[in-house]
Amino acid sequence: MTMTRTNLTDEMENLRSEILSMATRVEGDLRKAREALLEGNIELAEKVKADDRTVNAMQENIQYLAAILMATQQPVAQDLRELVSAIRLADNLERMGDYSVHLAKTAIKLKGSSWPRQFEILDKMAEAGSRMIHLMIEAYLAKDVERAEACSKLDTEVDDLHHELISITLVTLRQNTAQADEAVKLIRTSGFLERLADHVTNSCELVSYIITGKQTEFND
Repeated sequence: MTMTRTNLTDEMENLRSEILSMATRVEGDLRKAREALLEGNIELAEKVKADDRTVNAMQENIQYLAAILMATQQPVAQDLRELVSAIRLADNLERMGDYSVHLAKTAIKLKGSSWPRQFEILDKMAEAGSRMIHLMIEAYLAKDVERAEACSKLDTEVDDLHHELISITLVTLRQNTAQADEAVKLIRTSGFLERLADHVTNSCELVSYIITGKQTEFND
């Protein structure tokens, strides 16, 4: 059965809706992980961990829908670029979800620990990541290259916070080596959040590719 152009348009809208739902879920999990860290809320952190299976299922569904459309419709030009990019967007969002889980695990393992400045920095990094996810998906839905590029520039803010956390944590570690395990956990978690921002930037580059057909690197 050959799919009509009208059906393709409807299915593309459905695919975009699925990507929006996945991005909203990942952003929500990141927000919950932030809250769990600051409040020592283990129950909330466990919910973020459990939600990882839902995020993975959403990724698989998006990739299946995109593959079916490519196989049955033989799309060209921007439609084809968007379908190929949808698979990569879902992969990026799945990785962002993994990093939210890592933050939730840190909230569990460091509950009751005294790292106020490090927790504050992790919160700022996660908040920036959440903003980036929101702005990236807005740019995708609006097909707005300028908005995508503006979103990618927030990556610098996250990088700076990551470097700050490493610096102050190493200073503390030199003064008290008994906290080495916790210090390593903090630095690793910061690194995960830094990579989350990188995945959002990669997604912004995909938005640009969908619209322009050109491979562009933001923040090079």
